[in-house]
Amino acid sequence: MCNFGDPEFGFSPRDHLPWRNHQILRQALAEYFRPPEKPLQPDNPRLRRLFTARHLACIGGIRIRWTDNLMDHLMLSDDDRAVFIFHHVSFLRYQSCLVDQIFPDRIIDETLRTLAVLIPQNDRKCRRWLAKQISEHSLDPAIARCGNAWAQDRRFEKFEFWHDRLVILKQTFDDSSPRKLSQWWGDRRNSAQWYTFWVAILVFVTTVFFGLVQSIEGGLQVYLSWKALQQDGG
Repeated sequence: MCNFGDPEFGFSPRDHLPWRNHQILRQALAEYFRPPEKPLQPDNPRLRRLFTARHLACIGGIRIRWTDNLMDHLMLSDDDRAVFIFHHVSFLRYQSCLVDQIFPDRIIDETLRTLAVLIPQNDRKCRRWLAKQISEHSLDPAIARCGNAWAQDRRFEKFEFWHDRLVILKQTFDDSSPRKLSQWWGDRRNSAQWYTFWVAILVFVTTVFFGLVQSIEGGLQVYLSWKALQQDGG
């Protein structure tokens, strides 16, 4: 579930594990999955409930690219218009049960916790969205059973290995703007802006409706007056 080495020819947006000749696999993985020395500082210490894979796609317009390469997890691509998400939960849980693990301590648990944040099991709409994704992309069904992330579990300080990628992804999501009416309807990131937008839409629709009614009424009055004049003239 990891890609090794660099492509000899061409360019790939996906990440690879550098594996030197003198290293064993465990050493290469430990070197790659090191917490950043100077973590990025988020503008908010906690990830909100709206920060889910479904909202990334449906509100932020960020395409979800399911990957079998753990190195790609939470990595943005396509000029920040897509994000990779590792979906092999069964593999992660199997690795966590091994006595002699090849992955660094806590990386498996932290990866599962990022999935609990992005795909909360108690979110009904997210479950329906994920069921469609599993069917269309042949995902590991276990991804639907990652549990839930409560308020204390969504704090950035709880993440080490994936900390910076989460910060960047959240900032990208916060900076995105809805492009479709359906995205505007579901975007509750800024409640005041949401209410202002829909009140303006309601006022506009109401104004157009009553304007149309008045136009029809005025036209009908003109028609009736014309008919009355014709009858009087006859």
